[in-house]
Parts: sequence; structure tokens; C-alpha cells
Amino acid sequence: MSDRRRARKAGSVMLGALVVLPLASAAPEAAPVPHITLEASVPEDEAMVEGDVEQVRLFFSDAPLMRGASIRIVDSSRKLMRSSPPAQDPDDPKQLSVDVAPALPPGAYVVQWRCIADDGHVMRGSFSFEVAAD
Repeated sequence: MSDRRRARKAGSVMLGALVVLPLASAAPEAAPVPHITLEASVPEDEAMVEGDVEQVRLFFSDAPLMRGASIRIVDSSRKLMRSSPPAQDPDDPKQLSVDVAPALPPGAYVVQWRCIADDGHVMRGSFSFEVAAD
């Protein structure tokens, strides 16, 4: 390869680097994607509950879409407990609840939840609590 060709090739590589580097640094940062998070629950995670549990209430960071929302309560043997379909609080759409009938007997439980954010992301989670014997 002639000296002239080497110089031209080296110049092309340097020019390419000069064009690509500023473009890469000027690229906008990806905005954080908003997701729904569970902020609190009643009963609380890992709580020991004295008395009847007739409702489970979840408090989210944003109002979930009701389409596809689910709240399931399972006992320590993974038996699904009877509960109503999830309902959104009319005064605070960030709250979902299920009614449990009959009240949960003493034992350990896991609440499994699923909801969809306005942006279409499906969020899932779980927490546990225990109902104390009388």
C-alpha cells in the first residue's frame, strides 16, 4: 500500500471517529420508565394479624388499570382462598382491595398481585402475613 493510500485510510478512520463520538455523547438519556409499585398493604408484609382478616387492601404508587388486575390469597399449602374480584376504591383509584369470605382462619398466607400500568407494563409482586390463633 502506498503512503498516500495509508494517509487517506488513516484520515477516513479519524474522520469517522470525529463524527461518531459527538453523536454518541449527544444522544438523549433514556427517560425512566414509570412503573406501578406496591407502596403499602393491609395487612402489612410479614405482619402477624390478631383477629379476623375480611379484606386485603393494596396501595399502589399510581392507579392501575382494572383490566387484567388480580389479587390472589393462598395459604401455606398453596390452596387458593375465596375472595371477591379486585375492586378499585372510588375515592382513591391507587387502592385495590378484595373481600375475603369467610374470614381467613389462623395460618400463614401469601398475597400475589398483578396489575397493568397506564404505559402497558405488567407488574407483579407478592407479600406474606400470618393470622394468629385466638
